[in-house]
Amino acid sequence: MKTMLMFDLLTAKKLARSQLLLGVVVALVLTVSTGSALCIMLIMALMLAYSVGFTLVAFDERNDWERFRLTLPLSRANVVQGRYATFVVMTLVGLVLGVAVTAIVYGLSLALPQTELFAGLFEGMDWQIVLGMVAASIAFSLALWLVALPLVARFGMTKAVRYLPLAFIILLPIGTVLVQKAGPPPAFVLDLAAWASTPTGTVALVAAVLAVMAVLTVLSCMLSVKLYERREF
Repeated sequence: MKTMLMFDLLTAKKLARSQLLLGVVVALVLTVSTGSALCIMLIMALMLAYSVGFTLVAFDERNDWERFRLTLPLSRANVVQGRYATFVVMTLVGLVLGVAVTAIVYGLSLALPQTELFAGLFEGMDWQIVLGMVAASIAFSLALWLVALPLVARFGMTKAVRYLPLAFIILLPIGTVLVQKAGPPPAFVLDLAAWASTPTGTVALVAAVLAVMAVLTVLSCMLSVKLYERREF
């Protein structure tokens, strides 16, 4: 797994630099247009996880690296596990840089309080909201790949791209119908929301989200390993 991870990181090195710069620009534009700095961490994590990730997977097919790796002393399980580790690393790197950019913008807002550009960017933001955005950034950045990577492992990038939109097209109407038929939220949902707004509830909920994402990542990886081991090239 470590060898595969290093291969991916070396390949993504140059691409990641340009995507980081693009991510900063996009995050700052959205921050100014929405009047809130909440989106910075999410955008930075998404940019690295999605843009770099799709490029790495596309490189595999375009350069025929999938066949080449079969000649190396790497098991198919190592290849899949390394790829999952790459997306986790990219997500965390994007998140850390997003936190750094947020801190810089916050420092500028304190140093230049009269500047209209920074007015209201951090209004109402506290540590609970920041912690929630950290969990949301990780969850949203990994969610797509937990569905996409098993498809890529089984069919390859080209065919997986055809099936992935179909999966979301099927899930979207189902989710819409469920929301429409749900009606007013039951009392326990309101109680849960009220509890989550407390400091203890925020920490517990964020921990639960991260634990669920960790379990889903492991399960998705196990499924991808099984599918990739049966794939013929």
